[in-house]
Amino acid sequence: MKTKIKPFFASACIVALGLLNTGCGSKSEPIVTNVPESENLIFTPEGRLFITGGSNVFEVIKKQDGTYEKLDMFHQNCLVEGLIQRHNYIYAVCSKTNFSDFLDSYLLGAKLSDSTPTESDLVEPGDHGGFKHPTMEIQEITTLDNLGVPNGMEVDEFGHVYIADSGTGTIFQIDFDSPTQVNRITPWAEKISPFVNGLEWIGDELYFTGFRTGTLKSILAKVQRNPDGSAGEVTILMERFATVLDDIAHFDGGIIVTDYVKGTLLFWRDGNVVYETESDTFFAPTAVLPGKAPMFDENAFLVTEKGIIFNGNPRIGNQLGLFYPGLPLN
Repeated sequence: MKTKIKPFFASACIVALGLLNTGCGSKSEPIVTNVPESENLIFTPEGRLFITGGSNVFEVIKKQDGTYEKLDMFHQNCLVEGLIQRHNYIYAVCSKTNFSDFLDSYLLGAKLSDSTPTESDLVEPGDHGGFKHPTMEIQEITTLDNLGVPNGMEVDEFGHVYIADSGTGTIFQIDFDSPTQVNRITPWAEKISPFVNGLEWIGDELYFTGFRTGTLKSILAKVQRNPDGSAGEVTILMERFATVLDDIAHFDGGIIVTDYVKGTLLFWRDGNVVYETESDTFFAPTAVLPGKAPMFDENAFLVTEKGIIFNGNPRIGNQLGLFYPGLPLN
């Protein structure tokens, strides 16, 4: 039987920090509500939007009246975290929440449908409102036996998938034989940061968030990829005490970071935080992406807001919001 002591301790620490959030609301415009434990989001190159929340993965579509609808794609008792696209497949990671298989983790996957569903395709009611996705259902592909709490995900230009394991502080690499057949899962950067999370490739550098070992300092850092593909030097770029720097997104030559506890977005570039929203602009923001046409204004940011951990009250976070930061795009 696998030991769950370290992963559970990691989760408990994150929960404790998360409960320090004192925000009383959000200044973003809610566009999709009732997304329990909203966590991560990606755009496809064509501008289709997918998000994770609680035990589900959703595609978000824009209706003719300008409002948005969520279509759920996963129907098992497994808490979904990271989300990425590799070729014509969507992949995610989840951890079981039942007592008998608590924190057993899985890689999930689904082939992208040929086109975005329209309102006329929506028939069957989904979980937490919305509808079931008419053409996509994400399934378990393989167990992640050596991972504790799989979280952030990324893919490189060679098709390797990377998973940040918050439970062990290691970034793992997945190689595939086919879209639904894993060849191997190996540690790529071992024990580089407690609670390692958001991942973002920029050139040959993999940016991530986590904690400085032995401290309560949350960090933004990067790993240099060696010419042979292995992980090289780790460089800490910034640190912040008693908070959780959660997910990240490449933007305008820098990095947008969500500060989960402070309730802000910050923009790091060239060694400095050059912009940050007011505290409690968001209710526990977990992920951020610049808007993408045709669904969204490219001057806006999309932000997932978790709210209070393990509390699905749709009036307190648990939503996808739209926010205009007023930042220049060049």
